[in-house]
Amino acid sequence: MSVGTRIVAKPELCRDCQICALACSLWHEGRCGPVLARLAVVKDMAAYTFDIRVCQQCATPACLAACPGDAMYRDARGVVIIRDAECTRCGACAEACPFDAILGGAEIDRYLKCDLCAGRDEGPLCVALCPVGALAMGQAVEGEG
Repeated sequence: MSVGTRIVAKPELCRDCQICALACSLWHEGRCGPVLARLAVVKDMAAYTFDIRVCQQCATPACLAACPGDAMYRDARGVVIIRDAECTRCGACAEACPFDAILGGAEIDRYLKCDLCAGRDEGPLCVALCPVGALAMGQAVEGEG
């Protein structure tokens, strides 16, 4: 995985199995629970459509600029990471994200965002396990986020 990559969602393929969220929460938290995942599948059951919210790894991330402290940084891969220990839980990052991809907040008393499964050599687990190909790797967003 090179700098400048992100998870590309193909919501038209999604069937809301939640394997992505369960795998993500298990990898990061050691337990399964969609509320602990770094991505979310948002359903419109009337239209039977899905919106997969995951960090777009923006070139100029609004979340990073909005953080009033040192809780967020860009790692060596170019991925913006939240340092939970330094996070004040102000929510500025989540409010600034135009993709609604910073999750958690009051529900779990912390903020979470995709880190492309930092430490997993094979790349994001959600991409590897999606049974319908609704998640893939692609290029990061060039513009501001």
